[in-house]
Amino acid sequence: MNTLEFNNPAPGHNPPPQTYAGFGLGAARMGGEDQSRKFAEGPSADHTTNQPGITMLKQIGFIINPAAAAGRCSAQWAELQNRFRQDGIQAEVRFTAGPGDAVRCAQALARECDVVVAVGGDGTLFEVASGLLLSGAPNPVLGVVPLGTGNDAARQCGINDITQACLALQGNRTRTVDAIRIRCQVGGTPVLRYALLFGAVGIAGESLNRTTPLVKRVFGQRLAYPVGALRAIWTYRAPRMRVTADGRTWEKRFLLVCVSNGEMAGGGMRLAPDACIDDGLLDVNVCEAIGRWATIALLWQVCRGRRMSHSKLRYFSARSVTVEADPPLAVAADGELIGYTPGQLEVVPQALRILIP
Repeated sequence: MNTLEFNNPAPGHNPPPQTYAGFGLGAARMGGEDQSRKFAEGPSADHTTNQPGITMLKQIGFIINPAAAAGRCSAQWAELQNRFRQDGIQAEVRFTAGPGDAVRCAQALARECDVVVAVGGDGTLFEVASGLLLSGAPNPVLGVVPLGTGNDAARQCGINDITQACLALQGNRTRTVDAIRIRCQVGGTPVLRYALLFGAVGIAGESLNRTTPLVKRVFGQRLAYPVGALRAIWTYRAPRMRVTADGRTWEKRFLLVCVSNGEMAGGGMRLAPDACIDDGLLDVNVCEAIGRWATIALLWQVCRGRRMSHSKLRYFSARSVTVEADPPLAVAADGELIGYTPGQLEVVPQALRILIP
C-alpha cells in the first residue's frame, strides 16, 4: 500500500490541486473490475444503497474549513490526516478562507473527483452540497467529516463522530437525501443555494448573528446556538411578512418562518420532530408574534427535544414556500446567512447521495 503524503497549504492558500496516489482499498479488493457503471446507478427504493466501488476506485476531494468550530477544526484536521495516511487515500485538498469558498471549491472538484468531502460543520456542509448541486455534475456524492459546532446534518445521516466518518469514506454505502432549493437576493443580485437541514426567515437570522465565534468558544457545541437564540430573543421584534405555502397565503407579524428538511438544527435542537430528510416534503413551522417569555419557553421545549407547542405556532407540510417582507429580511440556511427576502424555498427530492457508515 502506498502512503498518502498530505502537503498542507496554509489556510486560505490553495495551490494547484495535488493528487495523492495509492488508495489501497481499490482494485485488489475489487479484482480490478471497472465499477463506473455501478457507481452511476440510482439508489434503491429505501434511499440507501450498497454499491461496490463507490469508495474503492475513487478520487476524493477534501474541502476543509479551518475556521469551523471557532477555529478548532484546523487542529483536528491536522490530527486526522494520520488516519488517511494509513488508509492510503487518494485525495485533493482545498482550504477555505471565507464565505462562499467551499461553494466554489466544490463546483471545481465535482468535475475532477468522484466524492467531495466537507470537513467542518453544518455551514461547511451546506456550502459543499450547494457547490455540488450547482456544478451540474451527474450523480454527485458527498462525504462528511463532522468537525464543526453543530454537525446536525452528519448525525442525521448516522455519522456521529470521526470514527464513523472514516468508516463511511472507506465503505461503499450511500443514502440519497432531499435538498431545499433556496432562491433569495443580495443587493438585487439573485442567490441560489441548496440546504440539507433548514431555511428560515425571522429570529433565526438574528440568532445566528448573536452566535459569535466567542460564544462558540465559550459555550461549545451543546450550548452555543441556544445561547445565541437567547441573546436574540431579548431584542428581536417580529416583523410583518407575507408567507405563501403551496398556494395558501398568510400576511401578519411572524416571529419565525422555518422550512425544514431534517428534524434537528442548531446543535441538536429539534425544530421539526416529524421531518425526514428523504421523504420528498418540507416540514414548515410558522410562529406569529409572541412575547419574550413565551419565546423563551418555546426555546426551552426545542432544546429539550420536545415538540414546540403554542396557540400561535402551526406545523404543516409543503413542497414550496415563499416569504416576502418590506423592508427585506435576512434568509438563513443550515447555520449561515445567505441573503435577503423575497425568498423561495422548495424541496428537491432525491437530490444528493451522501456516504454513510
